[in-house]
Amino acid sequence: MENTELLCEVTTSASPHADIINRLLAQLDNEQDSDCRAEIIRKLGEYPDPQVIKTLWDLRNNLENESDDFVQYEIKLSLHKVTTHTRINIDFFLDNLEVFQSKDNNSQAPKVLIDADLIEEFLLRNQTTLNGEATRVMGLVLEGKINPYIGEMGLIEIWHNIKNLKSQEYANRLIIELLSKINVGQVNLKEIDLEKYPNVNLKTAIQVEIAKKYNRAGIITIADREFIASGYPFVGSPSLFLQFLGEDTSPASIERTLKNLGKAAMENEKVKLNQLLENEPQQNLFFEDNLLLFQGWKIEHFEILCANNNLTSATVILCNTKTQERYTESAFKKSPVDALCTAFDEALAHLVEIKHHLKSIYVANLTPGKQGATTVKAVVEYDGKEVITIHTHENILKAYFFAYVKAMIAVYAPDEYHPDIHRTKELTYLYKIGERDFRGLNFSQVNLMDGEANLSDAKLMGCNFSKANLSGVNLTNADLTGADLSHANLSKADLTGANLTDVKLDENNLTLLDGTILTNTIMPEINIEIIGESRLEKIAQLLKHIDPQSESRILAIHSMTDSIWWDNPLGQKFWEVNEELIKREISIQRVFILPEVPTHKHLQVIQEQLNSGIEVACICHEKAKDVQGYRWDNTNLLISENLSVPRNSFTARRIMNGQTESGYISYQARVVETDKSLFNALWEKSEKLSTQANIQEQLANLNT
Repeated sequence: MENTELLCEVTTSASPHADIINRLLAQLDNEQDSDCRAEIIRKLGEYPDPQVIKTLWDLRNNLENESDDFVQYEIKLSLHKVTTHTRINIDFFLDNLEVFQSKDNNSQAPKVLIDADLIEEFLLRNQTTLNGEATRVMGLVLEGKINPYIGEMGLIEIWHNIKNLKSQEYANRLIIELLSKINVGQVNLKEIDLEKYPNVNLKTAIQVEIAKKYNRAGIITIADREFIASGYPFVGSPSLFLQFLGEDTSPASIERTLKNLGKAAMENEKVKLNQLLENEPQQNLFFEDNLLLFQGWKIEHFEILCANNNLTSATVILCNTKTQERYTESAFKKSPVDALCTAFDEALAHLVEIKHHLKSIYVANLTPGKQGATTVKAVVEYDGKEVITIHTHENILKAYFFAYVKAMIAVYAPDEYHPDIHRTKELTYLYKIGERDFRGLNFSQVNLMDGEANLSDAKLMGCNFSKANLSGVNLTNADLTGADLSHANLSKADLTGANLTDVKLDENNLTLLDGTILTNTIMPEINIEIIGESRLEKIAQLLKHIDPQSESRILAIHSMTDSIWWDNPLGQKFWEVNEELIKREISIQRVFILPEVPTHKHLQVIQEQLNSGIEVACICHEKAKDVQGYRWDNTNLLISENLSVPRNSFTARRIMNGQTESGYISYQARVVETDKSLFNALWEKSEKLSTQANIQEQLANLNT
């Protein structure tokens, strides 16, 4: 009882949170009663404080010490509450390192900087050679044979990547666990002399500076080439480290291995390069291709030379095919692609004023193995616009270079640029590596029917898909604005949320409605002439795909001079669709145009629809012959209005002129608005029915 009273005093106290938290933590240390412990732990869950989180984490790691299931439950629940709080993020942990870092780190094991990419590989991937090596290195960490350190930027990168892949709570919990095992190294960026690192990126330079500042024994990293280029001697890959370490995992052996690792890594790189040169003595990464540019110029010659250091030399020669005038330029870069493109740009500057910027370049392997073809996608910006090009080649450097060259032709000589017709694999493999932007490319002959067929969220604006087989393809949320879909097979494709503004379609457009899912799709302004059973099937299909979460409603007019239609198979199928819409809480308003004396069957159909929740109104066919100058007695109409996505609204009509039937399904905004106006006029003129009174009595004055 005394403890409960103390808890009450805490919860109502006007003291700052720090005082409350300290008193709760002190109570928890001394409390033995399970109910009181559970109550204190529950209260701690209301305070996303560093010490609270650390305490709850320690309790969670020692749940077996809590005999009461309810206390264990409160520990898990409170930990969930504090780690999901919006202000608990990577900045919070970095600001409170003194709380989360282990205070009793007296390990005599070699102090090693572990690259964040290696730790992330260990945490996220399975059953790969690289992951197996990362696991063995991290195993030495967990066994206490390596005293691990990580750079602050690496920790930040891990948190963001895990948050994006999993959740913020998952990332927070992972950081708490990492901080209990790994020390964080920090350096002031202003103190780093970046001129000492001309061949490495900032991230690498920072980690090298951390290793030097804290006098670490070495660095183990996946990106060993980056670190070797920095000149830091004690660095190597997990594979090389484990290879030279062997079976002896004593501290002395680990430290000795790290000291010799840099030299071994450089020898390893030299062996790899020598093997390459032995296998291709005549080539030495030297290529000759007569690649046409524009205005009579061509690339007469280009070459790439790799020396023993980390710089690559590239040379490009441009030649005018008419005058034989030539421009030769060279560049030296760490990356062969960077060197080659830079040399080309400098040569190109003799012909045009350079106004482009290479925004990104991506690579995907089309076939496995050393000889597999490689597809490269280049994205170039110029004058506020973008151009995208793709090139596939068995030589990866040619794939890179030719994709870039094509982009230059598109930028500086658009009239001389002839886009390639790209293959199915080029599209699907680039999509698999995360690429989504394919705007303006020609995929007119792709066949995605038998593949994985996923292009969701893709940017396909202005793409040419004429004659493409897109049957069954997932195009949810894809942007197809202005794309050419003429004669494309779209049957059963999922276009949920897609944008079809201004797409080009073939004359009858019917593949667009052949089992295609058009939920919340932004539709083009199209009008499809269609009659008979096919029209009704298409309408039923479209209604089935209405999003119940969208603000949608159905407005319908049914000329029911003959009631038999609702009893035939088509009518019954259509009625089932109506019932499903009502269950999904989509409102339906229907006007029945009736004969002067409705039969019992007419009344039965109306009663059934009223009972189901449809708003029903009726009008005599004589009165329906002139509504705002329009004759409705021979017309059926259905409007599907989507207020959430107006461009998804459509209207469908069936008109009988004697024995001649005509009809359409229209997504044209003007037609939809006109039909809505006519429906509203007819609705106002009609008799509204209620389930509260006898239908026959309500229809008594139908023709008066």
